Amino acid sequence: MNNFSVEVRSDEPFEKALRRFTSKTRKAGLLRDLKKRRFYTKPSVQKKINRQKSIRRQQKAARMAEVGFVRGGRGGTGGRGGAGERGGAGERGGAGERGGAGESNFR
Repeated sequence: MNNFSVEVRSDEPFEKALRRFTSKTRKAGLLRDLKKRRFYTKPSVQKKINRQKSIRRQQKAARMAEVGFVRGGRGGTGGRGGAGERGGAGERGGAGERGGAGESNFR
């Protein structure tokens, strides 16, 4: 376990140092770890939980892909509309993403 310490500077208020300390612990995931280790979970139960989390992640990724959201990209429109990524008078002649004339939904 890591030891976290923050030095309070002479010209710095205590609240600001406390804020730095809490952000350090949050980034390190200390509270998340403590909450996770509060109760023992059997390995078989942990496998089941991990499998369920994986399924949820995959389903969410499929939903986001269907909408046209691109994960991790901050440049461009960010998957929130705009004529650059979907809809509008784009490459498909204004049919949009879903079901234009003679267009299949498979990619």
